Amino acid sequence: MPLDISAVPDEVVAHYALDRLPLDRSSSTTGDLLRLDGKRALITGGGGQGLGAAACARLAEQGADVAVLDISNDAAAITVDAISDRYEVRITAVEVDIGDAESVENGVRSVVDEWGGIDILVNNAGGSGSIGLDGRTVTQHGPFAEMRIEDLQTVLRVNLLGPLLMTRAVLPHMLAAGSGRIVNVASEAGKVAVNDLTVYNACKAGVIGFTRSLAAEVGAAGVTVAGVCPGIMVSERTIQTLANPSQRGFASLDAGYSRVTIGRCSLADEVASVIAFLASEAGSYIHGTSISVGGGMAD
Repeated sequence: MPLDISAVPDEVVAHYALDRLPLDRSSSTTGDLLRLDGKRALITGGGGQGLGAAACARLAEQGADVAVLDISNDAAAITVDAISDRYEVRITAVEVDIGDAESVENGVRSVVDEWGGIDILVNNAGGSGSIGLDGRTVTQHGPFAEMRIEDLQTVLRVNLLGPLLMTRAVLPHMLAAGSGRIVNVASEAGKVAVNDLTVYNACKAGVIGFTRSLAAEVGAAGVTVAGVCPGIMVSERTIQTLANPSQRGFASLDAGYSRVTIGRCSLADEVASVIAFLASEAGSYIHGTSISVGGGMAD
């Protein structure tokens, strides 16, 4: 039975925002709370086969319409096709360079014009596969002093500037609606130092700090902000590295794995499930924090 707050003076209700409590929540099943029917989600880096694509699939499974943003329209189209075959939701591919403010504004505008708004933003693009404007995957492993300036700038551009620009473009629409959920994909590397990934580590620490600060700024306006911190996820790229121990990047992967206490690596879907939870009413009171999903890597 819902709580009855009618005996509380109006000024106290206003001061503690008791009128914003989801008082009928207990009458909903957990399954109902996880549903995202009618929600409009925008996910960056959603193309290909990594975490972005897994998050697109999990949100679509729960009923959300999904805009797949990616610097590669071909990669985004792969995700769109895969989801269209499984779920009856609206899904669209949008080619966006998240490090370019104009490209971001145009991409967000196209989604808002088509769907009328955005309820969920997942800032996922980035990670160890940051792609520069020339289409080349950057080399971000190795001593900081030896890092190419072009690679350094690209890692910053994709992993830190990108989430800032995307959020800046989406946030006004959420504030106008008085609601919204932002999920930032950081990394366990933002909480602990991973060898030979100094710039990447710094970017992800920045995302964690951004999550905390933005949450303090917009929470009272109805917008929740949270982060997830993956550890070592096994993907095609990871398998390529594991298959060649002499490859640049193996040392970082091995050093990170030595901190994992659960005894195994993870799959992207295990992190995507947490993203879907944070995007739903089931995770409505998780705000300002970045949740470790790294098997104990940062603990």
